[in-house]
Amino acid sequence: MKKLLLLCAVLCLVSVNVLANPLDKFNDVMDNVSSSQAKRYLEHLASDMGAIMTGSNYGINASLGFANLDVSLKLNTVNVDNEIMRAEGTSQVYMPMLVAAFGLVSGFDVIGKYGYFYDSSLYGAGIRYKLYESTAYFLPSVTVQGIYSILNIDSSGNKVDNSNIALAAIAAFPIPHVTPYVGIGFDRTKSEAKSSNKEGLSAEADNMGYSLGVSVSILMINGSVGVTFYDGVPSYTFGLSAGF
Repeated sequence: MKKLLLLCAVLCLVSVNVLANPLDKFNDVMDNVSSSQAKRYLEHLASDMGAIMTGSNYGINASLGFANLDVSLKLNTVNVDNEIMRAEGTSQVYMPMLVAAFGLVSGFDVIGKYGYFYDSSLYGAGIRYKLYESTAYFLPSVTVQGIYSILNIDSSGNKVDNSNIALAAIAAFPIPHVTPYVGIGFDRTKSEAKSSNKEGLSAEADNMGYSLGVSVSILMINGSVGVTFYDGVPSYTFGLSAGF
């Protein structure tokens, strides 16, 4: 099992590492526009970064296993359409991510996550609370959660700091071996230029996300697939998890 998770992680990292960084034109774009245009570009970038940073947040409500620990490897595939990434010829980005949840008392779980984004690292932490746990397939278990993440990018002198706060509610239907889920969430992302002649300029973007997916469990191994919509634009998450 550990070898399987390690192999998936290596494949994900290699698949991302061989691609050009989608922000390598950041300085060129920002240097050649007015401050007002640069502000709009950062807002559009922040909106896409929000989708990238929160893609793993949904669908992590599977059973936590014997020791209340769940470890999930996820690959987020996100469609993007901001001016800075378009200048690099990028319309889709990928982020492999490791998500861990540890069950505490009274329905609370602590969540931690690490993501790899084209030579940069995402770190996140949060908490989840189980409002209702169902044993009937026609009634969903309901959880709410809040996660804070940071992704500071530094690629060939192109530097952008990103932070994200995301709140969500997820309903999962406890069908044996197959758990469909639906979720709704709100997040706010801030992107700040740390290079170019617009250094120090920042912008924020708010997003509403809607997600649906399914997790399939065999013994202690869970596989999942989900789709999340931001402003009607889909992004996809594929996951493999193990409970301990």
